[in-house]
Amino acid sequence: MSYAVDLPVIKIMIVDDDPAIGELIADTVSREGHNPVICTLPGEALELIKKEPFHIAFIDINMPVMGGIELASNLKKDNPSLEVVFITGFGTFDNAIQAIKVGAYDYLRKPFGISELNLCIKRFQERMLLKEQVKIAEQRYFNLVQNIPCLVFVVREDLELEFINRACEPMLGFSAEEASTGPGWLMERIHPDDRPRIRETFNRAFQSQNFRFSEECRMIHRGGRLINVMIGSITGAKPMGGGTSNTIKGMIVDISDRVVLEKEIIQKEKLKLLSSISAEVAHGIRNPLVSIGGFARRLRKRFPDLPEGDIILKESKRLESILKRIAEYLKPVEVNYEECQINNLISFCVERYLSETAPKKVNINLDLDSTIAPVKTDRDIIIGTFAELLRASGKENNNGNEVTIKTYESDNNCHIEFKNSVSNTKVEDPDMFFLPFNSSERDFSLPLSYRLLKDIGGLLSYAQEEKDMVFTVSLPKKPVISGLSGIPPLL
Repeated sequence: MSYAVDLPVIKIMIVDDDPAIGELIADTVSREGHNPVICTLPGEALELIKKEPFHIAFIDINMPVMGGIELASNLKKDNPSLEVVFITGFGTFDNAIQAIKVGAYDYLRKPFGISELNLCIKRFQERMLLKEQVKIAEQRYFNLVQNIPCLVFVVREDLELEFINRACEPMLGFSAEEASTGPGWLMERIHPDDRPRIRETFNRAFQSQNFRFSEECRMIHRGGRLINVMIGSITGAKPMGGGTSNTIKGMIVDISDRVVLEKEIIQKEKLKLLSSISAEVAHGIRNPLVSIGGFARRLRKRFPDLPEGDIILKESKRLESILKRIAEYLKPVEVNYEECQINNLISFCVERYLSETAPKKVNINLDLDSTIAPVKTDRDIIIGTFAELLRASGKENNNGNEVTIKTYESDNNCHIEFKNSVSNTKVEDPDMFFLPFNSSERDFSLPLSYRLLKDIGGLLSYAQEEKDMVFTVSLPKKPVISGLSGIPPLL
């Protein structure tokens, strides 16, 4: 199938000291709907080119005062995109070589026919149309690369950026200009623990042109928070734009929501396992435990000086406390969803916490994203969770360090980060934060908050970052709504 294409109208300059030649060309191109202007002297052409642009110039190569090749060179200084067709009655090889050096588009020998002239014009129109189509395609490609919702980059062998698109700003908080002009920017954004691995991956890719890679790592947002990303190569190492140094084109995708989802799936499985274990524990030891407790009390009453009775009674009470805690942990809770402004709930909890801990010096730094949209969730569960995290974050804060609370968004979740810089704090098993087996009554609220958040579609996670302990609450923007939260009691 073929389509008719309208060829563009072109503006033509004709420079020839023979008026008859000029008129012939002008009449011919005018009949085709083009706009010709005749100049009989090179000076006229030089003055005219400064006033208005032209698409193409037909120039006599042999003219007095100034030759056609010199004139063409001067005209292109004022109009670089001007195409030139040389006209000559001699057509020597030397003239052809000089014309090519100037950048001649075509070459006509006198006497030339109308058909030759029309063919020359038609070829030029088709070339103009093709160049315009290429320009449009390049612009569309540029717009696509700039607006694609993931970061596209080109990096050199020294790991400096050759190019980066505008997605850099919403993902990492830096404009494309800041990123591309900042020395060592790309590697500095990689988390220090992941940096050697990513550097080694890039080095391997540059050493082998056929090497492709896809690596997960953490990048550091301008605001300090960590973003889970996938860095992958689009091409192998090769020169870009005809250059000599190798470059790699790559893409960085924010996978933070996927990581949150994976954590949520893992934690759901842990919760199911805990439920099964709790049922077995309750069934297996409840009755014997009651019997042992009764026996210990009778033994203590009969032999008050016997220490074994106190030990048995103490351990029985401890096991009863664990069973009670598990039952409380798994008890259903009614959930009431409403639209909540997360930043307002944080401010409310901070004010209440500071009023309750007035005698103790606590520094709380709020870094709240004012653009976060309201989240539909359970207000009481969120307030209870924030209050517990404030208590947990400030528990070790006896040295005047700040507790920083930060809010930010990803594609599907709203995140609230509680970061506390503490010395000599290293958690060997972070999962124990969220299990109800801790012997301290005071610490039970954290596991309960964790479980309640899970049941409204959220996630509470912990991370150790050098000397920082970081709790992060992730809330879905579109929650799964149900009437009751939790698993029916098994005890």
